[in-house]
Amino acid sequence: MYRSYRLAALGFGVCMMSGCTPSTPELAPVAQHEETKQTEVANVDVKDETEFLPTRIQEVHWKLIGVEGKAVIALAGEREAYLILKLENRRLQGFGGCNILLGTYTLDETSQRVGFDKVASTMMACPRLQDERDFLNALSKAQTYKIEEGVLLLQKEGKTLLSFEAVL
Repeated sequence: MYRSYRLAALGFGVCMMSGCTPSTPELAPVAQHEETKQTEVANVDVKDETEFLPTRIQEVHWKLIGVEGKAVIALAGEREAYLILKLENRRLQGFGGCNILLGTYTLDETSQRVGFDKVASTMMACPRLQDERDFLNALSKAQTYKIEEGVLLLQKEGKTLLSFEAVL
């Protein structure tokens, strides 16, 4: 008796589910609509990305990507070197790859001149300490800057010393 109830319930469920199943869907219009939709989204994404690229040097998280022509790549599990130039009191804060960085800076946005003063760091040792020293040495030489497509270039006499990528 119990078995016949189970079979009846199963049969009823199958009938209900097959009655709710839509007929053969029209695939072509849906696929065409989705393709158009994806194209529109792609165009919007490209526009939005360029809209948000920074045009000013201050209050942006700048990740270090190059020191005097050499690419900087953080190893797995390592923190990335970065700078943030704070508006308040023209303070510099960042991380050099081993140590926390603090200091001050001067800035003339009209002539795109920049200088870094009294940059200090904590005194931790690590395997990439020489890379950090190269970073700080180049930073002390910087005189001008350019921002091109979300990349900050710190330069001296037209030569790029440091390059940074904006982290959005």
